[in-house]
Amino acid sequence: MNDTVDKLVIFLAKRDGIDKLVKTFQYVSKLVHWHVEATHPDAAMRFKQWELASGLSRKAFRTGRFLTGFNALRRGPGATPTLKVLAVLANAGEMVYFFFDHFLWLSRIGTLDAKLARRMSFISAWGESFGYIFFIIADFIIMKEGLETERRLLITSKEDGSEDAKESTRKIGAERVMRLMAVAANVADLIIALADIEPNPFCNHAVTLGISGLVSAWAGWYPNAFGPGKGKSKPGKKSSSLKKPNAFGWDGFKLTVRKCNECGQPLPENFEPPGDEPWTTGIFGCADDTESCWTGLFCPCVLFGRNIESLRDDTPWTTPCICHAVCVEGGLALAAATAVFHGIDPRTSFLICEGLLFAWWMCGVYTGLVRQSLQKKYHLKNSPCDPCMVHCCMHWCALCQEHREMKGRLSDNFVIPMTVVNPPLVQEMSATIENQDSTLSSDKGTSLEMQPL
Repeated sequence: MNDTVDKLVIFLAKRDGIDKLVKTFQYVSKLVHWHVEATHPDAAMRFKQWELASGLSRKAFRTGRFLTGFNALRRGPGATPTLKVLAVLANAGEMVYFFFDHFLWLSRIGTLDAKLARRMSFISAWGESFGYIFFIIADFIIMKEGLETERRLLITSKEDGSEDAKESTRKIGAERVMRLMAVAANVADLIIALADIEPNPFCNHAVTLGISGLVSAWAGWYPNAFGPGKGKSKPGKKSSSLKKPNAFGWDGFKLTVRKCNECGQPLPENFEPPGDEPWTTGIFGCADDTESCWTGLFCPCVLFGRNIESLRDDTPWTTPCICHAVCVEGGLALAAATAVFHGIDPRTSFLICEGLLFAWWMCGVYTGLVRQSLQKKYHLKNSPCDPCMVHCCMHWCALCQEHREMKGRLSDNFVIPMTVVNPPLVQEMSATIENQDSTLSSDKGTSLEMQPL
């Protein structure tokens, strides 16, 4: 089961697509700036500003990303001792890179002393290059093991014509392509990091940096978009029973056991998950429960905390209540206070929009994940649409609906529909039938004769 760190890493990974897109903007603008610098100085300056703004935006998007390396070491460090050592070194370098990147960002936007930017850039780039070297080595080792496994499977498929072996061979080939794309992205990022560590004519040339940045963005995006299983499997269709390779080595091609997502218990082969059920109340049925309606209207953080407490027995309602109050109500309060005390003008509009956008984003992602957990627990349909989108557009109504749903399902008078089977009627023998049976028995008894042998 996923714990808090797993869920936080999943939450932070949702921004990877935006990071790749902004990275593309950053290095395209660098190439355009280099191309038009001599002929159109004004346009070149605009593209240079676009490049700098994109770089700072990407650093903001990567906030908290150092937890990814920590969680990778915690969950799956590697299949062999060699890969475990490589995983520790690679993820340690990546954690240093992402951690000190926070201070580099804060020094460049003026929050910290600007003199720290150069030092933070050196430490961050050093950790980045250190980690990428070991990531590249680990990828080549894993691809070598994959080739050996593929060779054995090809021999097996030729001998007995096994379809499982052919399917496994195809998956290993697809995984190798993903590994090669990862190596290309890591080499490109290594060149960019070396330009920050030790400036040199090759690495610091605009064309080298521009092409390396685009290769890193597109090669890193490719596995997420076209990786094994993307766009190929359909809901309800059983996949192969062979294990996929993990991040740092092949676990071996063995039969896996399907497990429950909630409790982790093994499931039988013929198990089919239950169908999705409708919600007991609609999204606009807030007036059905006046208590939750008033609580959600004036204190949505309290209602949100109570919902999580009902959903998870080990979580007190105060912790999610404080998180909701700081993130959602805090963003709204920041925007309102700025507008009241400083007015709405070009200088304050950015801060107001930032507060509103942060509150709206937290409504959509944080509370949407809780609604998704509720739907998974009770097998509920998306009503009226995706959980995150519901909270983005109808946050207060969604909180009330979730409270009514759990209150109804946890109450004593909640009845689950079931099929009732009536037992057959009890058959009784009347006295007349008993007398007739006894008469027949006596008649049959008098007709018997004893004969000697």
